[in-house]
Amino acid sequence: MAVVKKAVAVFIAVSLLMSLWGAYVAYAVISMNPKLEASWGNVSEGEVEIVVDAELGKPLLVPASVENLSIKFNEVEVASLEEFKYSPTKPDAELVIELDTNKLVKAIESYFNNGQHGKADVRVKLGLFGLLHPTLKFSQEFHEDMLGQMNFKAESKPILGGLLHTPSVEGTRVVWMGGEDGVWKLKAYVTLKNPNSIPIPVSNLEFEISANGITVGKGKTSQGVTIPAGGIATVPIDVEIYSEYLPKVLATHIKNGEESTVRLNIYITADMGGKSVRIGLKSEEVVVKTDVMVSINEALSNVSRRE
Repeated sequence: MAVVKKAVAVFIAVSLLMSLWGAYVAYAVISMNPKLEASWGNVSEGEVEIVVDAELGKPLLVPASVENLSIKFNEVEVASLEEFKYSPTKPDAELVIELDTNKLVKAIESYFNNGQHGKADVRVKLGLFGLLHPTLKFSQEFHEDMLGQMNFKAESKPILGGLLHTPSVEGTRVVWMGGEDGVWKLKAYVTLKNPNSIPIPVSNLEFEISANGITVGKGKTSQGVTIPAGGIATVPIDVEIYSEYLPKVLATHIKNGEESTVRLNIYITADMGGKSVRIGLKSEEVVVKTDVMVSINEALSNVSRRE
């Protein structure tokens, strides 16, 4: 009888401990208000890591895992889980997400197709002791006028011993025209000013475009124009960007603190004093900046948990 009483006592004690532990786990999960902060991890041409540090506020004291993770940008799934670091006795965790730059290029194409508007959707499903499955969801919209930052200019310079001057580039407006078979098509409207006292017929204008030292595309006029003496004219240029080079550009963009230097080497073919001359214009570089990680952290600060 004494053995039975002892066994019952042990059973009751264990049950009480389990109940208290279960109550703590339930309280910890319900009251959990995680602080999340993201940063760039390892960056290569094909893959980019996003590291998310999570401060849970208290140890959960239970086995936990990330069962599923999905990151979509404009409905294109661009990332998956690479690693999850967690200990039941520690109040923090680390999530390493692998970003596929080739898929991201496709998502960026969708971004331009959508009028330079994008939306990132993140869904993380957790597993707690195999019983609870809370899901963290958040989304963030992006709208950065990246094409508007590509306003190239170039100063006039003397030629033919100073008898004439090349047209100056007063400004450039770039319009997205669509993408097909790995080629992004844009239209660039280049405004030229003629500093000379005679009109300058421009039979052709062409350029090469590079980003962070990587040549990614080219452009040329479909028809010539004449710039009146002392006047201006706008030249439409058909531009092609080859998306196969963009994963490398993205990698260097992130490594440079989300900054890219874009440069145009511009050439015009003009009638100068009765001679057809191909002239290289002095181009200015422009710096294109983004704040993707800032936007991600703004979204993480508003993260809400869903059961």
